[in-house]
Amino acid sequence: MKKIFYPILLVFAVGFASCEDNLDIAQKGTVSTENYYATDADAESALADMYADFVQNVAGTQGIDNPEQVILNYSADDILSAGGNKSDHLDFRVYDEFRYNESNPVLKECYNRYVGSIYHANLVISNLSAENRNGKEPNFTSAYSKQCVEEARVMRAYLHMMMAAIWNRPAILDRLLEPDEMPVQAESQEQIFKWVVSECDKAINSGSLPKRNGTGDKNSTARMTVGFAQFVAGKAAMFANDPATARKYLGDLINSGNYKLVASDEYWTNFHVAGDGNSEKIFEPNFIYDNTASFWDNVWRSRWMVADVFCWRTDALASMPAVCPAAGWNGGAVQEDFAKKFVEHDGNSPRRRACFLTEDEFLYEMEWNSDKNDASLAEKKSDPNRGIKVSAGIYSHGPYFEWKHMAYAKVPKILSGGKDYPGDNVSEIMGGASTQKNFMVARYAEALLLYAEACIGADEANGLKALNEVQERSGSGKISKSLTFEDVMEEKQYEMWFENCRFLDLVRWAKQGKVNLDEIFNKRYGGIHKHIPTVYDEFFIEGKPGFGKEHKLFTDYSVADHNDFSDKYMYLPFPLDCRLANHFKNVLGWEGLNGASEEAAE
Repeated sequence: MKKIFYPILLVFAVGFASCEDNLDIAQKGTVSTENYYATDADAESALADMYADFVQNVAGTQGIDNPEQVILNYSADDILSAGGNKSDHLDFRVYDEFRYNESNPVLKECYNRYVGSIYHANLVISNLSAENRNGKEPNFTSAYSKQCVEEARVMRAYLHMMMAAIWNRPAILDRLLEPDEMPVQAESQEQIFKWVVSECDKAINSGSLPKRNGTGDKNSTARMTVGFAQFVAGKAAMFANDPATARKYLGDLINSGNYKLVASDEYWTNFHVAGDGNSEKIFEPNFIYDNTASFWDNVWRSRWMVADVFCWRTDALASMPAVCPAAGWNGGAVQEDFAKKFVEHDGNSPRRRACFLTEDEFLYEMEWNSDKNDASLAEKKSDPNRGIKVSAGIYSHGPYFEWKHMAYAKVPKILSGGKDYPGDNVSEIMGGASTQKNFMVARYAEALLLYAEACIGADEANGLKALNEVQERSGSGKISKSLTFEDVMEEKQYEMWFENCRFLDLVRWAKQGKVNLDEIFNKRYGGIHKHIPTVYDEFFIEGKPGFGKEHKLFTDYSVADHNDFSDKYMYLPFPLDCRLANHFKNVLGWEGLNGASEEAAE
């Protein structure tokens, strides 16, 4: 794949500025434009700035995490925050345990980054069209400037969709704000989702938005296209509980023929460099290592330390697994009961093995750096250079080891089948603690599952066809004979595990009366926070039958510091001390900011 590098032009560091700074800088950026935005080159620079900002901020690193990833995935019922112990990674483990509030720094970073990226999209739209406060015509218009406006329109729509799903009623920022203006909170969440659909429709029908040119067109996956606009419109319609509209846009995407699921044995490549820009990708801003760029620019864009967080706790292991790029910190563990259910459903399917390993796979099938050539199973079972060596065990893990989002230093043979594939990390960046894989936003499997859901009770044949396509590729052998919500929901949990979907879907379904969140979070499996596993290896625990003889994993359990889930946690509060949000009303049980009253979610 040709990696498209978006140079950082005009970018300010949203991730390191306060909300107040964002507003002030935004206004300064609107004053000296009389002689700018006057050529295609200026338009290209502004568009490059928009993409670069997205890569740097929404897709980039804040401290040791990516705010969007940890908030949306750790809030789900099938992922635990893990870490070294119950106090580790505290800023974002609170999302797993529902202990956050409006002062949480990850919350503020996430909000800032979305708003900042909307600002960069509005720089394009308000300066290259008349969509600004005074309806001022642009300095020039060309076919390319119109394309830039429509790409920015879709980016802006996507960001609004995400903010509405997370905060319920943020503002609709449909143009650059002037110095004397403040954002106005939307009337309802539904208003935002409908506006998103309308904006995507406008871009689709403009004739200016790029299209993907067949399943082999890799470069188009790194920018806004008709296909991504159709995806966003369809997803926003589902959040607005408008399946008929969703069917229209998602059906057009499916019928375009520009997207296709990768083969079953290549499922794993969707999450690694080997699959960048493949036929399944709809949008994924890309990473490219640029040895001419500044050291820190490469570091932050490569999601430095996210690679450490989403790697196993390597200092607890007897030796380094060959797959690990650097020391790991044990973030994002697969919830044990869900892992058991996944194994029961999928068995040894390529999909399941791409997500996590079972005990035997972890101990004996994957490569350890200490492996001897052609070692027998018996030799591996008594090998002191594999397994979990620390007597304290590995916290928040059962005998299952997730690696879906690990940055592979070396692609494991259990997935590659011995074929050569590139690794994910860049050795020149922080000793390999980095990843150059793209930051995936949308893939075709999710579009198929959203479409299948939208077809329930309306177009059962085409909906079942879409569901079956995902099931057949999974390798699980489980193929639905009829289209039901239960089957779509279950399949989506397996297919889209750890991909920012599950928590937002649960909230959406709960509002529609289809799931009970109290049952899911507080009662199922006895309460997912009331039996947090720690996994040990008998080989290294004196007094155990396998001590010094054979590896065998076992677990004990503890209770997490947590709050039971309540409706209050369906949406995040607006961040404290943020001038762009202090006057907004929160929903449900959150305390008002600066005296703003609360109200019920619609």
